[in-house]
Amino acid sequence: MPTKHVVIDACSAINLLATGRAIDFLRAMDWTLFVLPEVRQEAQRLRGPLDEEGQPTWVPADWSPLEQAGLCTLHPSELMGDAFVDAFVDAAAHLTDVDARAVAMAGTLGLPLLSDDGKVRRIFQMLYPSLELHATLGVIRSASGQLGLDPGTVKDVLRALRWKARFAPPKSDTDREWYLSYLTD
Repeated sequence: MPTKHVVIDACSAINLLATGRAIDFLRAMDWTLFVLPEVRQEAQRLRGPLDEEGQPTWVPADWSPLEQAGLCTLHPSELMGDAFVDAFVDAAAHLTDVDARAVAMAGTLGLPLLSDDGKVRRIFQMLYPSLELHATLGVIRSASGQLGLDPGTVKDVLRALRWKARFAPPKSDTDREWYLSYLTD
């Protein structure tokens, strides 16, 4: 059973689901995700294959394998009390409601946050400088190493991330060069 709980926001949820290896990566990291219902609602679809006219299609993001594996649990914010409300108000001054809820949940529970959104990351660090902050590429890189994935598999994962989630790492991501090294031919 995973020992570390991590709050995930919508953008990272989409990114992690797009890899097709979310279960493997979470197990390698020994993590379970705390997910707000609003985050799950927002992270509903991934880009699919091109249609006959060359346009991308959309496919549902499937959360059920993570839930069935016990690696993802829904945590409604309504059950978190006054401390959450205060934290939400502080975060909502800077972020959308869904992002502010994820930041407030992590802050209220004293848990790490997994986010790839630059603004969310900046506000989380401002409000909770002592809490851990993770990014999808860091998870993929670390978990891939722990799993012993070969370079071809890592490249396939990163290509799926780029296509299905329309992912592009921010310039500030410490794993940006690692990511680019796999995708430049």
